[in-house]
Amino acid sequence: MPRKLPPLSAALAFEATVRLGTTVAAAAEIGVTHGAVSRRIGQLEAWLGRPLFRREGGRLVPNDEGVAYADMLARTFDLIEKGTRSVADEGERVVRVNTTASFAAEWLLPRLARFRSTHPDVEVWVDETKNHVDPRSGGCDVAIRMGSRPQPAGGAEALITDRLVPVCTPEMARQLVRPADLQDVPLLHDLDPAAQWSRWASLFCPTDGPPDDRLGRGQRFASSSLLLQAAASGQGVALVHERLAERWIGDGRLVQPFSEAVDLGEAHWIVVRSTDTHRRPLRRFLIWLREEAGRPVGERQLSPMLV
Repeated sequence: MPRKLPPLSAALAFEATVRLGTTVAAAAEIGVTHGAVSRRIGQLEAWLGRPLFRREGGRLVPNDEGVAYADMLARTFDLIEKGTRSVADEGERVVRVNTTASFAAEWLLPRLARFRSTHPDVEVWVDETKNHVDPRSGGCDVAIRMGSRPQPAGGAEALITDRLVPVCTPEMARQLVRPADLQDVPLLHDLDPAAQWSRWASLFCPTDGPPDDRLGRGQRFASSSLLLQAAASGQGVALVHERLAERWIGDGRLVQPFSEAVDLGEAHWIVVRSTDTHRRPLRRFLIWLREEAGRPVGERQLSPMLV
């Protein structure tokens, strides 16, 4: 027997309205006017022969049947999207990554050649911004962020632990025997409020370290990359994320004058749209990313990161 299906454009408009809360938001998502969304909802209600919303002061509030029907439609559309992506996956070779400029330059890009050598058929496109990017919006396949656990908390997976460490040129380090010696050299600052010298000094030189009024003085830089470059050019001592400074320390351009470090714990996170984790190129990239971060995981153990 033929399937008895509702008008799909009407079902899409209805599900989007319930999920997003307004016809205006639903219209923006599916690319029509909010008047068209309202008409499609009316069409669906007429086809079903029952109301799906209560009209409360001009607002559309889904009734119990509407909530249940929208949930069922959402799960159905997710399955359709997953199946469609699976069929189209053979021709989709791009993984879109969004992260900050510093993480891209100092950690990700130096490693991408290794991924390319083992996965030459996958293209990794890297975009950068400090603003939050939600993979649910379709702007990227995976977002990598530094700092506290991104929201929604259930959708973020820890990638890398990190520490805040002081760094400077080998020449400047010869002037520094103990933390109190920092009062005799310029301090370089990150604009990130979580990476300030006051945080390090409160743990390691609360009494004989640099005076409090010096902790906030000095040049400030908008990214870790700029901060590292300034330190390497001899402009002062910088407090930086150790994982982002690895190459600079490894090749001797920078050294750590003191062993003391602020333990940040889990400091770098990945967020992926859960409905995309079936895509082979993305799964391969995520497995590689975890391995590079020291978190080996096999294909069968790859758990979805829900957003």
